[in-house]
Amino acid sequence: MGFEKGAAPTAFHKPKETVAAMGRARKRTMDMIRLVKGLSRNGGMRKPSWVAMVDRFPPPPIPRQDRDKLPIITFPQDRLAELYMKQRDGMVDPQTAYEFADEQLTLIEHGIPEEDAFNMIIEKYDQVESHRFLEKFSEMRGIEFADPAEYDDIEKGWVEAESRAIKDAMRLEHEEEEAIRNM
Repeated sequence: MGFEKGAAPTAFHKPKETVAAMGRARKRTMDMIRLVKGLSRNGGMRKPSWVAMVDRFPPPPIPRQDRDKLPIITFPQDRLAELYMKQRDGMVDPQTAYEFADEQLTLIEHGIPEEDAFNMIIEKYDQVESHRFLEKFSEMRGIEFADPAEYDDIEKGWVEAESRAIKDAMRLEHEEEEAIRNM
């Protein structure tokens, strides 16, 4: 489907995605004008008298700025999470950063200054960060992850098992020495 000979392209010959992005009323108007022009050009109907006026004075184009620039919605947590990630050299997963920002914002809302709130929560999130890192690392390796809260119990178990083994070894060594002396 081309243009009629000698006819210049008009504002109505737009790509489909542009037409689809327009408002409903504008879209219907543009579709109607485009369809009527197509029908009259292909001999499906007589050319209506208003088509010449639409060609001379086309409807105003839809401003592109309204469609291209969407308003950027930001929340206070976004800024706090960015600051936390910068402080940590970006080595933090976003979930942890936003949880940190939420807790910091809660403290700020209770009247604690931003810097003090940051320092209060940073110690807690050092543990949270390392816990999540170890959890992901162990998941990648396919090994079972031990919760850091259980580390003391695990260490106690290792120390007890090792001390029992050392005592048994010393007892056996002592018994062997006694057996050699008694010979």
